[in-house]
Amino acid sequence: MDNIEAMFQVSDESLGILIQDFGNEMKSGLATGQYDQPSRSDLKMIPSYVTGHPTGNEKGTYLALEISGVDIYVCQVKLIGEGGKLAINQYQYKIPDHLTAGDDIGILIDYVADCVADFQRRVGTGDPQRCYSMAISYGFAVRQTGLDRGIIIAMEHGFDFPNAIGCDIGDLFHQKFNAKGLAVKIVAIANDAVCTLLAHAYQHPSTRIGIVHAAGTNCAYYDRMANINGLLSEQQQDPINMDTEMIINTEWCNFGSKQYLPMTQFDHQLDNESNNRGIHIFEKMTTGMYLGEQVRQILVYLLDQQVLSFTTDDDDCLIRVPYHFDTSYMYVCEADEDLDTLEDTRVVLEEMCKVGPTTLADREIVKKACELVGNRAATLLGASIASVVRYMFDYGVDLDRLQGFAICK
Repeated sequence: MDNIEAMFQVSDESLGILIQDFGNEMKSGLATGQYDQPSRSDLKMIPSYVTGHPTGNEKGTYLALEISGVDIYVCQVKLIGEGGKLAINQYQYKIPDHLTAGDDIGILIDYVADCVADFQRRVGTGDPQRCYSMAISYGFAVRQTGLDRGIIIAMEHGFDFPNAIGCDIGDLFHQKFNAKGLAVKIVAIANDAVCTLLAHAYQHPSTRIGIVHAAGTNCAYYDRMANINGLLSEQQQDPINMDTEMIINTEWCNFGSKQYLPMTQFDHQLDNESNNRGIHIFEKMTTGMYLGEQVRQILVYLLDQQVLSFTTDDDDCLIRVPYHFDTSYMYVCEADEDLDTLEDTRVVLEEMCKVGPTTLADREIVKKACELVGNRAATLLGASIASVVRYMFDYGVDLDRLQGFAICK
């Protein structure tokens, strides 16, 4: 167990190198407009075309559409102003399994349009005399070319529609909305990290960084237009005001493909057994999609080394089945404060994972493994945030150095 503990320790020297390398990747990603070529930089640094900062005094009624995994959220947002006051009506819809893959992306977009139409009927936004502005938060890999335009370059999160690749996501929605007679105009598309930053900044105008970190991970931040001129050089159609700032989508989930991160044998094993080998290394080392699997692989190793004593030969036992030690189990074990029995940890192992009877020593080792994986993930995430902050200070982003600024998650 001492060897495993040493593997998951990240030294101060390693953290310093990591912060520097992350910053170098940011600058490399900003250097040219070819941000859809992943071989050039780990960080795609995609421009959002969202400029300026919310003040909290904006007013108006808008529609919002979010596609998050197999969930669709349609919202009516009323911005009241007065320092960030707002009101939201929201409905959630599920995407049926048979609409997650096929030959035509149109069947999915058609279903989404039906959801929007249903929402309008429910909340009374179907005024035929008014065209409602809508923003879309997407879950696909999109090469954004304007505030309301972007080319789909990959389908992710369980979706598979080959004919979607190369399509403009804004045009796809406009076609279906128009076909159904919906008075809706797409005025903006953005990924979830950009939306997180903007939503928080409306109520907290000092917000400059937005982070999404759950099953996946991403970060968006404000940068000076002067710093990203190369990024926009192949896209720009209008003169750029160098005094403004734009939100940049880092796509930092892919950081680490150039061996910047301190990977262990378990990280390499997880990557080799994944369906996207060699990419999204940072995501695999830090997010809820993978942390439980990291712990499970450690436990299997310790079982094979006879460090753990419980049996796993029951047909119902799940500990040797990939991705059957849920990341939520880690929290239960880490938060188990009954050190005399570690009863909650016993429940996870014996009742949830169906292993044989466990000893207190077994449970202590499992708790320690969860802590090691969780602490390292938090350390790597913190180092990445620190690198973004350092870059922003070094390259003149508008930050209040006396009052500070907000980072939202």
